[in-house]
Amino acid sequence: MELKLLGRNAVITGASKGIGRAIAKAFAKEGANILITYKADHAAALSCCSELRSYGINASSLSIDMSNSTAYEKITRYAIERLGIVDILVNNVGAFSRVDFLETTTQEYHNAFEVNMRQPFFLTQSISKHMRNNNVKGSIINISSLSAVRARSRMVHYQASKAALNAATEGMAAELGSYGIRINTISPGLTATASNKDQWGAKSTKKWDSRAAGIPLGRTGVPEDYAGAAIYFASDDSKWVTGANIIIDGGMALL
Repeated sequence: MELKLLGRNAVITGASKGIGRAIAKAFAKEGANILITYKADHAAALSCCSELRSYGINASSLSIDMSNSTAYEKITRYAIERLGIVDILVNNVGAFSRVDFLETTTQEYHNAFEVNMRQPFFLTQSISKHMRNNNVKGSIINISSLSAVRARSRMVHYQASKAALNAATEGMAAELGSYGIRINTISPGLTATASNKDQWGAKSTKKWDSRAAGIPLGRTGVPEDYAGAAIYFASDDSKWVTGANIIIDGGMALL
């Protein structure tokens, strides 16, 4: 069977674990070479790259603080150095916290918009310039959230930052289309990751499973649930798709 991403080069942020790692693994299986970025967990990054290389592809990692204004150009330069041309960018890194609206601090607000909006905005700008200058008909994928379109309590700052990302993605799609660059969104529902379980106060399996009671498909998501949509957006299967948002939530949005 033909590999959908054979020979293509992808940058995936925040990919040492969770959804980013699941997408990286799926891309590697489809033949893509990959650069993952991460902030501090060196052991997880090494483990991820080792797993990716087992599929016979080139995998590299870069530890970087993306709040630094020089990070975007550094990631782009490093990706070119390690991979050559960049064909795919996945803006996966995100910040999620739950707090009552009346108790939300300016720090919590700014952190949400810093990580969920500013960082993907300017990394997309940097990588898009590289794609334009090299005539790459690239694909960019932003990982958003169901919360951007379906309100939930105790996360107004988070919802607003992800809604801003969704709006920016549509605007970017309108502008970048003239260069053959596509940009789309994946919006996960409630997903079983360590950080999510911590924020929802559901570290025990029993307490977490209770969260699935009202989901039509009967369970919460796992990181691997989003890999298929990412492959679709990254590959030629979606060559006439841009500005789209796929909600993957087990039916939560129906409630």
